[in-house]
This record gives sequence, C-alpha cells and structure tokens, in this order.
Amino acid sequence: HAASGGFYFSEAPQSRLFLNGERIEKGSTTLPQQWYSTDLWTDYGLKFVDEAKQAKKPFFLYVGENAPHFPLQAPAADIARWRGKFKQQGWDKLRAARYQRQLQSGIIDKKWPLSPRPDAVPAWDSLTPQQQDRFDQIMATYAAVVEHMDTAIGRLVNGLKERGELDNTLILFMSDNGGNAESGANGRLEGDNPGDAFSTVFVGQSWATLNNTPFTRYKHYTDEGGISTPLIAHWPKGISKARNGTLERQPGHLVDIMATCVDLAGAQYPKQFQGHQIRPMEGVSLRPAFAGKPLGRTQPLFWEHESNLAIRDGNWKLVALENQPWRLYDLAADRSEQKDLAAAQPQRVKELSAKWDAWAARANVLPLGGWRGAEAKGKRGKGNQAGGALSTATHFELKANQRLTKTEAPAIAGREITVQAKFDAKGNDGVIVAQGGSNNGYTLYLSAGKLTFAVRTANEITRIVSTQTVTGVHTAQAKLGKDGNLTLWLDGTQIATGKAPSGIGKMPNDGLDVGEDTNGLVSDYSDENEFVGTIESVAVDLGT
Repeated sequence: HAASGGFYFSEAPQSRLFLNGERIEKGSTTLPQQWYSTDLWTDYGLKFVDEAKQAKKPFFLYVGENAPHFPLQAPAADIARWRGKFKQQGWDKLRAARYQRQLQSGIIDKKWPLSPRPDAVPAWDSLTPQQQDRFDQIMATYAAVVEHMDTAIGRLVNGLKERGELDNTLILFMSDNGGNAESGANGRLEGDNPGDAFSTVFVGQSWATLNNTPFTRYKHYTDEGGISTPLIAHWPKGISKARNGTLERQPGHLVDIMATCVDLAGAQYPKQFQGHQIRPMEGVSLRPAFAGKPLGRTQPLFWEHESNLAIRDGNWKLVALENQPWRLYDLAADRSEQKDLAAAQPQRVKELSAKWDAWAARANVLPLGGWRGAEAKGKRGKGNQAGGALSTATHFELKANQRLTKTEAPAIAGREITVQAKFDAKGNDGVIVAQGGSNNGYTLYLSAGKLTFAVRTANEITRIVSTQTVTGVHTAQAKLGKDGNLTLWLDGTQIATGKAPSGIGKMPNDGLDVGEDTNGLVSDYSDENEFVGTIESVAVDLGT
C-alpha cells in the first residue's frame, strides 16, 4: 500500500508519498487534506485487511513505520506531554536507571557490563540550563514520535480484534537497527517550531547512547548497539499462553522472517522465476522458538552494513569497523562487547573471518564500499577501496544532475576546496552539490531554508549555516581550507565562518553528485534530498 521517505505530515515541503506504486503529488485528492503518516499507515493497513476479508483471502500486511526515523516530527500536543521530563535527570542518570531495570527484569544478564559513556558525549551535569532545555526538547520530540507510533499500533491490533482476525494472525514487531547517532553529540533542533512539518530534529549521539543501553555504538555499525533490537511475537492460536511474557534468548535475524512466513503458510520457496534461478533462502523459520525449542540453525549469522562487518557463530561474535581489525567477543559473558578477545584467540578469529569471507563472496557483498559506488573487487583490507587513478584536474565545471565517480571527481584529499554554485531555490531543503559519504566529504545544501556548508572528516560533521532564509536566484560560494577553516558567501557577501577539526585527509570512495546526495550521505539530511528548483552551474576548484 503506502510508502514514504523522510516526512510525517501532509504539509511536508516535498512529497515522497506513493500509493500502489504511483507517486501522489501534493494537493492530490486521493488522501485526506490533513494527515500524520503514522496514522495514515494504520488507516491503510486496516483498509487492506478489510479488502482481504471481503475477498475471502489470507493477508500479509507490512506496516513500514517511518517513526522514529529522522527528521523527528510529531503533533505539538504530543511533544508538550513530554516536555521537561528528560531534563529532570538527564542521560547519565536515566541510563544508569534503565540498566538497573534491565537487570531486575531479566532482559539482560548480570554479567554484561554497562558500556561507558563515549568521550564525545558530555556529562549531563556539565551542561548549562539552556543546553539541558534544548536537549530536553529533542528527546521530548523523539518520545512523542514513539508514543504516537505505539498508539497507532494499538489501534491496528484492536482493529484486528474487532474484525475477528487477531487470534489467528501472527504479528511480528521489530526495528531495523539500533538508536541513531547521526548529527553527533549535539543532535539537531532546527526550525521555528521544532517537531512540525518544516523542522529538522535529530536525536543525536548523546540520547542514542541512552536508547542503546547497555550496548555500544549505533545504527550504521555492526556492534550490538547497531544491530540488536527486540522481536515481539503475538499469535494466540500459534503460541501457547504459557509462553506469554517470556524471553527467548535464541538470536534471530531479518533473513529469518521470509523463512518463517513460508513455513507458516505451508508454501514452497521457488527455485526459479521467469526462467531465472533464485538463490535459496538464507534464514530459518522462527516457529520452533515460539514454542521454546531450538531453531536448528546450522550456519552462523552474518552482517555487512556500509562496510562494517560481523559474524555470530553460537555465542562468539567477530565484528569490525570499516577498514579496521576484527574484534572478538564472547556474547554469553560480554554482550556489551567490552572485552576484545581477538589477541588471545587468534585461531578462532581466523576461522570465523574465513567463514565471513566465504559468505561475502557467495552473497554478493563484495566489493566493500560498493554502497558508495566503489569499483574494486576483493576482500577486506586494501581490496575494498575503489581502484583506479584519481583525476589530476584542479577545476571542474558541472551541471545539474551530473554525477562523477571517485576516479572522475576532484581529488580533494589534503587540498583546499572552493565550490561556487548558481541556483534558483524553490524549496526549503535539498542538496546543491555533495562529494563523499559518511566518513569524509563536503556538501552545499539547503536545510529548513538555510544555506548550509558541511564538511565531514573522520565521520564528524562540521557545518556553517546562513542566518537568513535563502529562496530564489542566488550565487553561493563555499571554501574549505587545508586547516579546516570554513567560509560561506552568498551573492558575494560573507555570511558564515567556522572551523572543522581538519581538512579532508582521505579521498572518499563516494563520487560527486549535483542536485542530490546519493549512496553514503555527507551530512545528516534525509536520503530523499533532491534539490527543489534549478541549478544553473556548479564549479569546484582545488588549491594546493
């Protein structure tokens, strides 16, 4: 049925709503005039169930909530209910209390330590009252988004009950990743009325550390904080009442969902489709776990996400950040991944990494970096860097919708970078030009109507922003010095300066885009980031 990206309200500046595969333009009478996406998904979900019942057919309903994905947006009344609740204690005390509740409830093992607060996250008590209030508003918005989603899911469940379909419907509730630290420790709180359709709110690393208690790291990474989330199963006719409220410790994986549905439907997974061979399913049915029985999994669980890697075989987990050595953990004793055993058990590392390499080759994971357009083929290490000689040009004239690969794009590592763009802005958001991805790069874009120049170095974002709203025809110029100094001009007038930790020290694998930012994102905008308006020209110059 419905699908969207990066917005919640019908008033959103850019519509990204599709129905039955066709885009719904703003102002269309297909939908109600005013809606909030979380409620809209529930309305259409129940409509879908009614259609299936009328046709006397079984149904498979996937409700892909955008809540609580950034940018966080919620009705003002929902946000108001949460205002002030988080600054009373702050993330340090709330995290310690949450850890204790997890221990007392048996959700986590007493052997698993609480991961330390990251160095980038300040102690709550070190913040000024004004800073604490700002962070409270961010988390109140996040809580409002989650609460509204929880209410909507309750309405969907009650709707199934009213239709007599609840008892024999398997409901699986899960998240696709852990808490999101994008936008750094400060998060984002932008717009005249943060939380409305025209604002941008990111929860940020500080609150994401609380969200991921007791684990380490976040979305994007394959540490437990990035990949481990609960799965809640409800199926009165298929799960014994004696199992209600129990915790099943066996690990599952997203690949198990297809296998579970095929099993419960009594279907056969096809071997061919339209004359083409289909790869066999990777997962196993979760049905035995519903009864407290072993899954009988014979293969390890594997992950690769944005070049971060992991394998879990029993209680042993091997995990690595992009281009970093493997780390080894015994999850039975250390689910928080605090004690790296790789140096003490090199043979186990060798065996598990060989299994990961074999899976990566079989499952089309290689080359690493391919999500950014990397071209090289190979395994971990040097093989995952995009190959080929880099451009030696120092001046680039670009046009709207132009894309350059890594080898065609400016070789920006260790160079002074000057960007000039002529454009006619007709929207509040959108990327004018971006080069790089989630580790290194630069981008010039509009955010909530403000012209922004952002630089990412070593995964840290530094941005400078215009004070005025920018619409219509303009010429913008942005400069990044080798020392990290940032300068932004609009129509020849300097409007903002700043300082990044350094210049760009490494050539990013991502190429360059004009008019949007594809693959890895340089800044913390939505992946639906096309520029609204006209880009007349973009020029990039490299200094020494």
